[in-house]
Amino acid sequence: MISGKLQADMPAVTFNPGPGDFVAFVNNNTITASGTGNACNVTVDDRATSSVDNLVCFFEWLPNTSGFTANGFNLTGIPNAAGELKLPYKISYFSGSERQKVEVVNGEYTVNALVPVKPTITGLKSSMNGVVQDGYTLKSYLKDEAIRNVTVSVEPRNYVQYISIGSGSACEVAIGGNGCTIDVGSIKVSDSDLLMGSREITVTANSKNNYFAPPEAQKLTLTWDYRPPVVDHTLWNFTDEAKTISIGGQEIYTGARTVAVAVKVPQEETEGEWWLPTAMTLTMNPDGVFKPTTKVTLEDGTVIDFKQSWATPLRRTLQPVSGPQKVGDEYLYIFDLTDLTNGSYAASFTVENNSKNTSTYNEPESKLMLSDNPTLMVLKDGAALAKRAPVYFLNEIIVAAFQGQAGVADIKAVTIDNKLVELTPTNHKGIYYLPVGDDLEVNADHEITVIAENLYGKIVHLILLSRINQQDSRLKTLRKTSHCTHEFGSIPIS
Repeated sequence: MISGKLQADMPAVTFNPGPGDFVAFVNNNTITASGTGNACNVTVDDRATSSVDNLVCFFEWLPNTSGFTANGFNLTGIPNAAGELKLPYKISYFSGSERQKVEVVNGEYTVNALVPVKPTITGLKSSMNGVVQDGYTLKSYLKDEAIRNVTVSVEPRNYVQYISIGSGSACEVAIGGNGCTIDVGSIKVSDSDLLMGSREITVTANSKNNYFAPPEAQKLTLTWDYRPPVVDHTLWNFTDEAKTISIGGQEIYTGARTVAVAVKVPQEETEGEWWLPTAMTLTMNPDGVFKPTTKVTLEDGTVIDFKQSWATPLRRTLQPVSGPQKVGDEYLYIFDLTDLTNGSYAASFTVENNSKNTSTYNEPESKLMLSDNPTLMVLKDGAALAKRAPVYFLNEIIVAAFQGQAGVADIKAVTIDNKLVELTPTNHKGIYYLPVGDDLEVNADHEITVIAENLYGKIVHLILLSRINQQDSRLKTLRKTSHCTHEFGSIPIS
């Protein structure tokens, strides 16, 4: 009789749970089994056969209710519950020629699935044109400015966090990480034609499988202010004297032949300098409203040639000679018109601020530049009255003030011996006949004074000393002087 103990080695396996925690509902984990010991060679191939030198055991994961799926030695899945999870398995071998399956090990691998903690966004940094703004409000002052990327800071978590902005762009935060940067390409701050406004886009944080409903969300408020400085009023001074413009509650002197421009800024006293007005231009474009002529034909057929010459005006873009000068709550710019060619122009101002936001102001009325004196003539028989030319009838004499177009210059007064006389008008404003003069003493000298003025107050005097008698009239002297009055204003062209 033989007595003793029979001891057999049992097959064994070890398990590798892989990196990271088991976090319920969010983490995708893979557990890998592998055989150990000398009892048998553990395989997952159910077609493997044993031999004398190679005893083969068959390993298999058994079905579970914890959300894991088997694939050979691997068991992969997202835990569907928190707490202790038992994952069953067994080891068998195949006996005899019939390959009868004999179970030798039935076990469980236990994991502890943690309760997931919802993501928390802790900060945002947005980049536009290379400038980074920190916070949940993004301010834009450059028109058509676009967001290039957004860096999202989060609290670290034991699962991969998925960060998205708007409806498309996203980035991932690795396990234990605290943020990532989303390249959004080009999201314009403004989504409308409004010069000022705001809108919101949503930044969300979730697990990669979007478990949390609703996800962690923060609003990124996009604000924009593209309002440009604007022309409030202008003062055109085509005269040779200074004028004053009312601006910012003050009266400011401006020089002769200038235009003064008062500009208002809608963001006055806002922080920073992005809103301050900077460059301004004045474009003077010939508009053809003023059509100068040199000859006039009266109703009686008399032709008067004023022998004036007019250069063709060209389009000019002028820069201010001063400004912007802050006056009260407005800004003053001054343009010099001295070298502007005589003629009429459509005037247009363009002003911008430090953010390159611009506005354009078009003057509603044509602007007429007249740098010369009006022409003043005393004529007889359509020609200038010459020295010692005979004058038999005073009402044959024409006095004419003209500057390119009817109405630009006019006769202001005619006196004979310092007595104002009433003139007889013609079909052209500025051209008149002298009266009959029956009351004048014959065979005596009489002083005739003619005063003409144009739209901008330029005055011309003409003084003639004549002897009028029944047979002859001798022009004794001829003298001409001129000066300007002190008048201002924008002069419409009629």
